Amino acid sequence: MSAATCIIYYGLRYEVSPAEIESLEARTDERIVAARKAGLKFYWGNFSSPDERYLLFIGAPVGVMGPENQTEARLSNEDFEKLTASVSTKLKSAGLEGSPQLHVQWQDDV
Repeated sequence: MSAATCIIYYGLRYEVSPAEIESLEARTDERIVAARKAGLKFYWGNFSSPDERYLLFIGAPVGVMGPENQTEARLSNEDFEKLTASVSTKLKSAGLEGSPQLHVQWQDDV
C-alpha cells in the first residue's frame, strides 16, 4: 500500500526522461552513482497523475511528509546552514553541476 507524500529535499532536481528510468531503477544512473560516492542521498519517482512526470532529487532529504511517513519536520537555522554547506561541497565533489535549492514537491499516490 502506498499513499500521497510531500517530498522536501535540498539539492538538485532533474526531470527524468523515459529512457532514463531503467538506469534509475537499477541504480546505475551516473548521477546516482556519483551522488552515492560523494555521500549524498537521492529520491526519484513519478510526480504526476494520471500522466507521468518522473523527477530525480539529489542532495539531502529534509522530510518526506504524509500518512505513511513523517507528519512534521523541523530544522534550525544552524542545522540548515550546515546542511546547505555540506550538500554544496558534496555536489561539487561529485561533479554534479547546478545551483542547489530547497525543493518541496507533492507526489500523488499513483
